Amino acid sequence: MTSATDDHSDPHADKFNDPRVEYTRRGILLGVGVVLFGIAGAALSIWARRTRLEQSPQFWGPEVIEAFQLAAEIHLISQPEQPPSEIQPVRLTGMPGLGHLRHLLLDDRSYIWESVRDEPIRSRLTQSTCMTLWFSDPEAKRFPDAKVVIDLDQGWIGKQDGTQQVQLAERFRNALPAFLKRIADFEPLRVEMREKERSGDE
Repeated sequence: MTSATDDHSDPHADKFNDPRVEYTRRGILLGVGVVLFGIAGAALSIWARRTRLEQSPQFWGPEVIEAFQLAAEIHLISQPEQPPSEIQPVRLTGMPGLGHLRHLLLDDRSYIWESVRDEPIRSRLTQSTCMTLWFSDPEAKRFPDAKVVIDLDQGWIGKQDGTQQVQLAERFRNALPAFLKRIADFEPLRVEMREKERSGDE
């Protein structure tokens, strides 16, 4: 026996039992297509953000690539043209943004490969404003120290002891120098403030 409450328990029951509702093959295929399109879009996005390592290893060499990936210590030398005794490296290890820096240096898309020159980057030390990134692994010693010189004026980059240089892609030609300049200006102040705080606590 059916009660009155059973007839009204689901006010939308007629929608599911409506014989006019048809699930056509075209509709099912359309739904599947939308799902597959979403999956493909997500996969494409992940692929686009992956580091491309095809030409970079050929230019930098395996040891420098390993330094970019694994360096436990990273220092910035803001005036590499000075005598070694006067150079005061700025320690970058642990600073925000280093992950992006590593990615930039590793990724093929960061460089204009057609611009590669058989000319040591050292030749720019006296011609342009340059800085050097120094990658090291003092404890594990998994690779030799790697030093990379960046021409801040024109965006050229290369190994300090290498024989070639390449120009950064346009989007990084200004971004990387700006990032390094901010660090060079700010980090010594941060260290000084930290030392003052320590002396004040004592």
